[in-house]
Amino acid sequence: MACSYFLMACSPKLYNAENQYESGSLSEAKIDSLKSFLKENARAELRDTIFIKYDFNKDVCWNDLSYQNATFLNDSRYAYQNYVKEKSAKRPTIAVYQYRQEGSSFSPIKSKGLEIETDSGYLKNLLFKEQTTCGTSAIILPTGKYLLVKSDSHFAALLLNGKEIEKLIIGNLIK
Repeated sequence: MACSYFLMACSPKLYNAENQYESGSLSEAKIDSLKSFLKENARAELRDTIFIKYDFNKDVCWNDLSYQNATFLNDSRYAYQNYVKEKSAKRPTIAVYQYRQEGSSFSPIKSKGLEIETDSGYLKNLLFKEQTTCGTSAIILPTGKYLLVKSDSHFAALLLNGKEIEKLIIGNLIK
């Protein structure tokens, strides 16, 4: 049974609002290891709460934009980065990181001119084990509790406030 015959079964899952959240908890040792890993990233300063947007190689989420002209693509990249900077600037206790899986097959929107680091595999093994369509975002609290927002194409996790995050974490832990 090869993936080419069963493309739907082998494709990354696209989640919707009803099932896009998953929560868990990292041990103190894993939190310390994560912080050490993130300190190597010069683009962001480590803070209490960590937000990570993770994009996967060979994701088809942004393929429709591949046929747009260079000006449109550059404007889209610029608007996306401004959105991330604006949302994170309003929340001084969070650190925002953007990573992508190793590979060479990314949408033009997610491949050039952005503040996106390439993951050596550490983050994928720690938090982003399931490849999703449109990437996954993680919110890691200082306690080690975390919330994954699957298929988070526009990094909507940045819009969640502290109370919403806690409610989603608790609600998904008891499922």
